[in-house]
Amino acid sequence: MSEWVELRLRAPARNYAKLESVLEGLGASAITTSEGDTEVFGEPGVPTDREWETFTVTALFEASANRDIIIKRLAPFIGPDANPVFAELVEQSWADSWKDHWQPQGFANDLWVCPTWCEPPPEARHVLRLDPGRAFGTGTHETTALCLDWLAGEAALAGARVIDYGCGSGILALAAACFGASYIDAVDIDDDALVVARENIALNGYADRIRVGRPENLLEQAADALIANILEAPLLALSPRFARLVPHGGRIALSGLLTTQVPHVLAAYEGSFVMDAPRERGDWALLCGTRR
Repeated sequence: MSEWVELRLRAPARNYAKLESVLEGLGASAITTSEGDTEVFGEPGVPTDREWETFTVTALFEASANRDIIIKRLAPFIGPDANPVFAELVEQSWADSWKDHWQPQGFANDLWVCPTWCEPPPEARHVLRLDPGRAFGTGTHETTALCLDWLAGEAALAGARVIDYGCGSGILALAAACFGASYIDAVDIDDDALVVARENIALNGYADRIRVGRPENLLEQAADALIANILEAPLLALSPRFARLVPHGGRIALSGLLTTQVPHVLAAYEGSFVMDAPRERGDWALLCGTRR
């Protein structure tokens, strides 16, 4: 008997943030989206005419998970056409089975994030090799995508010193290096994330430019740019420290925020930074600004 079961269902895109949170709370080991009602990828960095309104959500659970409870908890977010179906995975490594759901993803400035088992498209100018794993950040989440697009558009990144605060998988530090940053501190308070980040940085050949560690062990110097894709509460608590780490004229980007949380975070940072208009994708937002 298989140790894993896969749930597939259709869902409204507007509910995805809540749906994802519920799935994680129910014990989903992995979550992906596919088969949206518009093209999955347009030209990198160029918005499509309309965003997905519905798509297929696939979630992986241990076979012992209570399927009735899962469907009951998801019911408020999926609608009558969800058609939820559970299927046991065949006896093989679930990680190998899961590979079918992951494809190269394109971002601004011809940046592509590509699993190691896939080949990037011919037009890709910048390629990061990154497999889904146990640390947050492969580009599938809206907040990570917003941050990658921001890094791709920062003209002053070449030769810059950058801090990736809450680095997770290391994807943002890698993108900063890819776009020319000369020195990056990638910090996190999760030791598992630091292990994964080091592996990904070595895989992509940027170990000479990216230091990885806990915040208290790095961050001796100010940075030309600081990016933090974390959560509202730590962003609020860290605002004084971020103001000290970014000198006059330096840039900051903050994400991991729901659009409803933007006003609170803006209020905490506007005293030290001239903040740009929020950038939004679905229910999520990115705030960026320049140090006063």
